[in-house]
Amino acid sequence: MDKLLIETDDFSSIVSKIDRKAAKEKGPGRPPFWEIVFWWGREPLLSARAFITASLLPEYFNIDEYKKIIRLDKDLPHKFNPETNEKFGSFILLDPYAGFGSIVLEAKRLGLKKVIASDPIPTAYVFLKGVLVYPKYGQKLINDIQKYGQYLIESIKEDVKELYGEYTGCVGAWEVKCPICGNYTPLSFTWHLLELKGSGSEDEEEGEEKVRTGVFKRIVYMRPVMENNKLRIKVIDLNKELKKKSINARVTKNRIIIKDSDKSYEIPEGNVKVGNKYARCLYCGSVLPDKGDEWYVREAIREWNKNYEKFLSSEISLEELRNSKARPTLLVKFKGEGKNQEFEEITKKDEEVFWEAFDKLREIDIMKIPTEKAFPYGILTFTRWGMDKFYKLFNARQLVILTKIVDRLNELRNEINGDEGYKEAITTYLTMAFLNHVRYNSMLTLIESTRAFNVPITAFRGLAFSWSWVEISPLANISGSLTKLLEHVKKGLEYLVQTNTNPQVEVIHSDLNNLQTEHVDLIVTNPPFADDKPYVSDYFYVWLKRIFPFPYNTQWEEFMPRGINKTYNGIVGTLEYFREKLAETFLRLYDLLKDNGTLVTFYSNSLPEAWVSLLYAGWYTSKFRIIATHTVTTKDKTRMTAIVSTVTLDKSIVIAWRKKAEGSKLIQDVRDEAISSVSKWLSYYVKSGKLSIDTYIQTLGKVLSIFTKYEKIIGIGGEGIKAVENLVKNYIYPITTQAIIKGLSESVGVRVDDPYSSFYILVKVLLPPVSGGVRKIDRNSLVLLNVTGDIAEKDLERNDIIQVDRRRKSIILNEPESVNSVSDGILSFEKLEHVKEAKAGNYNLNNPVQVLHYLEYVALKFPDKLKEEIDKLKEKSRFVNEAIAIAKIFSEILPENDVEREPSRKISDVERFL
Repeated sequence: MDKLLIETDDFSSIVSKIDRKAAKEKGPGRPPFWEIVFWWGREPLLSARAFITASLLPEYFNIDEYKKIIRLDKDLPHKFNPETNEKFGSFILLDPYAGFGSIVLEAKRLGLKKVIASDPIPTAYVFLKGVLVYPKYGQKLINDIQKYGQYLIESIKEDVKELYGEYTGCVGAWEVKCPICGNYTPLSFTWHLLELKGSGSEDEEEGEEKVRTGVFKRIVYMRPVMENNKLRIKVIDLNKELKKKSINARVTKNRIIIKDSDKSYEIPEGNVKVGNKYARCLYCGSVLPDKGDEWYVREAIREWNKNYEKFLSSEISLEELRNSKARPTLLVKFKGEGKNQEFEEITKKDEEVFWEAFDKLREIDIMKIPTEKAFPYGILTFTRWGMDKFYKLFNARQLVILTKIVDRLNELRNEINGDEGYKEAITTYLTMAFLNHVRYNSMLTLIESTRAFNVPITAFRGLAFSWSWVEISPLANISGSLTKLLEHVKKGLEYLVQTNTNPQVEVIHSDLNNLQTEHVDLIVTNPPFADDKPYVSDYFYVWLKRIFPFPYNTQWEEFMPRGINKTYNGIVGTLEYFREKLAETFLRLYDLLKDNGTLVTFYSNSLPEAWVSLLYAGWYTSKFRIIATHTVTTKDKTRMTAIVSTVTLDKSIVIAWRKKAEGSKLIQDVRDEAISSVSKWLSYYVKSGKLSIDTYIQTLGKVLSIFTKYEKIIGIGGEGIKAVENLVKNYIYPITTQAIIKGLSESVGVRVDDPYSSFYILVKVLLPPVSGGVRKIDRNSLVLLNVTGDIAEKDLERNDIIQVDRRRKSIILNEPESVNSVSDGILSFEKLEHVKEAKAGNYNLNNPVQVLHYLEYVALKFPDKLKEEIDKLKEKSRFVNEAIAIAKIFSEILPENDVEREPSRKISDVERFL
């Protein structure tokens, strides 16, 4: 079988460039059609385009011509259709878990003969038709979306005005009846409203606290104050108070210091911390009681949700509902958007309108309200607060207006000019805008003062409970309003229409096992493993089904495995169950793929146990062989869950597979073959580019391609999952790291044997230096970088290779801090305890890394004494030669801005002179 471009070093050499440009799609360079509606786990379009193309082209295809095809010369290649010259017109592609359609859209743009998109999730199926099918209607569709979108807006104006008046929206929170003083106290995690940065503002760390300094366009916060025995939520607008359009300030969690002034302002600390089960009454100052599992606050909110249900079924009155121990309340209201946002205090009239909406809600047909049960376990964390049905995520005013919008959408369908297909197209896009609005308008949104202010419910994967939320008018001129989101639909459609090409497109609502289609040349997909999308997308589905009927009550009830009462990663199932389901998936993919076809999987779960699952399903069970692996960025950098500081190996993996694994070989022979072949490749590779996390995955792919070409490997021990676990832990990971170390060593003509030295080298060369700090690693990376397969975390800690901060749950490499000057570099080495000891004449250095650090210190502080110190140490320590070997590797491989690069050069120069 002929090799493909995706298998070559030429392709590997440009994957990092592809990924850098693709990563922009997860930030400011997002494809406009992504803004039509939210979906979980969308692959960047460039990544999809690049891997589809490389999987269809032969091994020796000119790499520069390949770059032209995928438009890699452009800053944002996804904005431009690929230049294919009809190269791919004979191929058929399938994505059986198409989600939001990134992969299939790019296959369509590449001009394949036919593209097939299938997904078992109803919500995804509706969205896929919007992305792939309906853009065929072209400019007429865009014009009519504007026309009927305006009809929709006009039809709800009176309702919106009655509920929201002239205001854009309000900030709400939970308030709880204090059992000490009997007053209802609002509970808010933060009192910040706006801290919008201008140019020149910076974020910095000060201890555990984030500090923001520079010019701010707006600074506004709330201050609860007691006046005449009543609580007032006062708005402090510093721009107005200081009479300045911009403010030069230093802002911490609880303090604002105005620069070039003696003025400072205290921001009240939030009065609730769920992790500590802490809540403080703003009236009497008492801490609300906590009795083990029965935290008063949680129980009070659960009571509200029970009473909310009783109220809707007319079992209790509105007055009884309002007398619940907890209830929603309003903190402030606002007009405008961004830096022009103006906040005002809540009035008595505002409170009356808010509560009157509950009586209006009870007048609505209960079938129009999403009374479906939410998935009661793990992933949907809001259920722990008694929010067991979807309507409980909304206050009455939100439900009243959202149900009215659904009514208007159903009525509007009959007024659209065109056949049934066209009516469905228009209704689909209007519905997608509505669903996008729903994620910005519930009691699970939250305030983010430094960015968009109103953070949607989907900012956190598990749809988390929120203490204070933002409620907005659907017709406001603000991010998340229906008005704004209809504009996003227009822009998204303009993008999709210009991508429209001629391939036959088929969108199917089907489970993979029931999918009936012809054999295909290429399958590109993100195979589900403990997939939570049916569970989290129910938030959309319970509204969607009221416009596009489906036979399911909820998606989670349809997709949840039967007969299992355990959860894994927050959803029903066990690791064993999901592994077998993944194996079934690969077996079916094998059946659908032509014998000379290629399977490409985007695999976003890179935990060590997930690699076992993948190999068990793809190689051990289905007899695919791996031909290449690469890393890509798939996490959205604008999402709250993606903002983390620890550098890990946790990127999504793209794996190319082909039929089929054949023959057998002894494990020791395969091991020797892999180390020899892969280390030779890497010793050449390091001369052509810098190393990174991607290098590890690429090397892992080379190792896997050797192992998986054999159907049976003799001597790994065990059967089934156990055999694969043994293979991965005892051979795949250790051989990958050993091959990297051997390749690095051979590239500079040295040898490294100590496993702790090897681990230190791997972390240093694969993870980038941290400005002003040290490298952080996670426990998954400890497993992946384990050279022998059995080095425990405690061993690395005992040998001073890592430091474990159990309070902060962080692991750091025991290295000198990254600095910018020689003098600071000397100080950073002097902070290391073993260097302090050696300076004092105690040469009890326990491993080559500690010897290296001391020699690096000497190289910087006393370079003329370095040779003498090396000779002295050789008499006292057996680790000197290996320390020098590490220095030689570092002198060639570490980036210039790493503090160990320059002293390692000096050590290498002395050794060469000797």
